[in-house]
Formats: sequence, structure tokens, C-alpha cells
Amino acid sequence: MNYFELFDLPIAFKVDHLQLRQAYMNLQKTFHPDKFITATIEDQEDALEKSSLVNKGFTLLNNDDKLLAYVLEISGYIEIDEKYNLPSDFLMEMMELNEAWMEADTPESKQIINDQITTLQNDIFNPIKNYLFADKIIDIPEEGMLQIKDYYYKKKYLDRILEDFHH
Repeated sequence: MNYFELFDLPIAFKVDHLQLRQAYMNLQKTFHPDKFITATIEDQEDALEKSSLVNKGFTLLNNDDKLLAYVLEISGYIEIDEKYNLPSDFLMEMMELNEAWMEADTPESKQIINDQITTLQNDIFNPIKNYLFADKIIDIPEEGMLQIKDYYYKKKYLDRILEDFHH
């Protein structure tokens, strides 16, 4: 069972947060460990496990970055710890941005580089944004899923660079 099945939601890159919250509350009413205080040890452990699974799923489905990776994973487009080869032109551009950041010595020059990264983020997002807002991933062609996979790894790289820049 995946988290979408657990919460009775269609597999998609965006979830209906109201529906998710309602399902979460209903599941917690059913499995919350406090309801099993007088139950057998096995039933208590089962309730604790299910409640933990519900909490974990709720947290994941409410995090856009984790949700993106999770949908790609459960649909077979990425594997945990996969070594994805980003295009060399993208990597060269990242190397140039890193070098420019190291040489930037004023707030203005750093802002220019941040603006370049924002532009890059928009450039990689725009071609796939309609796919990400689809109601179900079954509506997305394989080519679109592969574009989303590429977007995921580029976004992950850009996010890491931004984090390095600001530390």
C-alpha cells in the first residue's frame, strides 16, 4: 500500500489538502494509540504502527519536494539513491554559477547570481508545470514523466547550490 491508497487519493503531484486532512483525521480517529489502551499488546502495537504510518504519510504528502520524489518513485521513474546523469550543459552552467558566486564580492553581484538561478528555476519548471498540476499521473504521458524526472534532479541540484550559497 502506498500513501495515496492509505488516504484514498489519486496519485498526483499535487494533493487536495482538504481531502487529505479529512482522511488523516478519520484515520487517526480509527488508529490513534490512545483508543487501544485496554486492547491486547498486539493490537496496541498494530495501532501504534498504523498511526505512525498515517503521520508519516500525512507529512510526506504535505511536502511538495518529498511528494515529487515519492510520486516518481512509486510510479517507477526513479529509484532511491539513483545516480542520475544531468546534461553536461546544465552541469557546466552550474559550475559557472558556482565560480561567479565565489568571485562575487558585493551584495549586488550576489543578487545578480540569485536572479540567474531564479530564472533557471523558472526555465526548468515552466515546461512541466501543467503536468505537475494534473489531477492524476495516469493523465501524464511517459514523455512528460521523463521531463518531470529531469526537472526533479535539476531542481534538487539548484536547491543544493542555493543552500550552499546562503551558508
